Amino acid sequence: MRVLLIRPHINKKITSVKKFMLGEPMGIECVTTILEELGHQVLLVDFMAESVRHLKKYMNDFKPDVVGLTSQCSDITNVLYLAEKVKNMNHKITVIVGGIQATITPEAYFNKNVDYIFKTTTKENYKALMEQIENGTSEEIMGIYSKKLQYQSTIPSCENEYVMPNRESSAKYRKYYKYGGYQPYATIQTSYGCRNHCTFCIRRKLEGKLTMRSVEDVVDEIQEIKEDTIMICDSDFLIDEKRLIELCDLLEKREVHKTYICYGSVNSILEKESLFERLSANGIKAVIVGLESFSDVWLKKFNKSATLDDNYKAVQILKRNGIAVWGTFILHPDFSKKDFKDFRNYLKFLKPEMISFTPLVPHFLTPLYEEFKERLIYPRDDYEKWSFGDVIIYPSKMTLRKYYFEVLKLGIPANFNMCTIKYCLRTFTFKQNFKLMFGFDTILKVYIKNIFKRNSNIKFGDVS
Repeated sequence: MRVLLIRPHINKKITSVKKFMLGEPMGIECVTTILEELGHQVLLVDFMAESVRHLKKYMNDFKPDVVGLTSQCSDITNVLYLAEKVKNMNHKITVIVGGIQATITPEAYFNKNVDYIFKTTTKENYKALMEQIENGTSEEIMGIYSKKLQYQSTIPSCENEYVMPNRESSAKYRKYYKYGGYQPYATIQTSYGCRNHCTFCIRRKLEGKLTMRSVEDVVDEIQEIKEDTIMICDSDFLIDEKRLIELCDLLEKREVHKTYICYGSVNSILEKESLFERLSANGIKAVIVGLESFSDVWLKKFNKSATLDDNYKAVQILKRNGIAVWGTFILHPDFSKKDFKDFRNYLKFLKPEMISFTPLVPHFLTPLYEEFKERLIYPRDDYEKWSFGDVIIYPSKMTLRKYYFEVLKLGIPANFNMCTIKYCLRTFTFKQNFKLMFGFDTILKVYIKNIFKRNSNIKFGDVS
């Protein structure tokens, strides 16, 4: 069969970081591998990298039997829009939806234009589904909801299976993929799950227990990647010292020279201080560290096991070894004006090379949902707003308008301080720096716009 796999376009109503962060569509690259192994003809289309207006041309030229749509956070509206478009062009086409949002809220796609929804994806359930579509049958399949069965299932779900992504399927788009100032770049995942229990994070819930791929498999994949820069998207790549040593050994033995960005926890950095000189020599150029806050009080509320002193030590370890610190932080809705001031002062003291922060999102898979559900600005099914960009909890110490103003006051020095400017000028090209500035400027404009929203003169307690 002919299968058209689509990554939807960005919803214009959400706060997007596309201007300076656009990753490759690994989910549908992996599905491409599965389908091609099963003997199907596959075409991948990325509407984050080209105009969605081209859908009709792809439909007419490729004439698919099946259209698969991937879903990321807040993609529900655009996925359903594309499903409707496809069915209007040819109602006989089978439409399937998968991806992270389908795993989290499969019920969001229980829609007349969607035939199947993947809660979890494996080679086995894809094989069973494609055979079912070809044969016109309607049996239950593990991990899949079917419209023919009224989206009901008596079979328990299964865990996602790792599949090597087919990066050739996205070859025409790869020049557009970027992470910060690194463009082009590729993404790789070497482990799944997380050992931490942060109250705001859903990754542990989604990926389960910590499992790791073999070092040899990882290096084999790295060598097949054409891009010089690789983003390692594990929740904590630095967790296992023995594995990191084995990785360095094999990279050196095979003379593999790439640049890497990875996620790493404060505790993982502190546990293996002596290893970072070697990691730096083998290409680790930036570590995204969840520093989260400026106060031990707030760190405890987030269930972080690290302290402010730990954060400082971890930052210094990376800096001493020439590794940039890309610090991430959470904005709590109970921040006072003084908290924001202390936050700004802390950033001046810590001097991470790159800084990003997001409002606290009480996802319904975390304990935070019950804690904050009475303070939500938007309902759970208003998916466009749960994008990790907008404030979705009414502040308690000030009005929403004043809160956004404090966020704006934090954002400008966070993104345009001398430490960050020097790092970007030293690391990235003029063109890349221009794109970074334009991307940050877009986010700041969103905060300015939110200051003047109709409901922004409200704080928690004013809401009936």
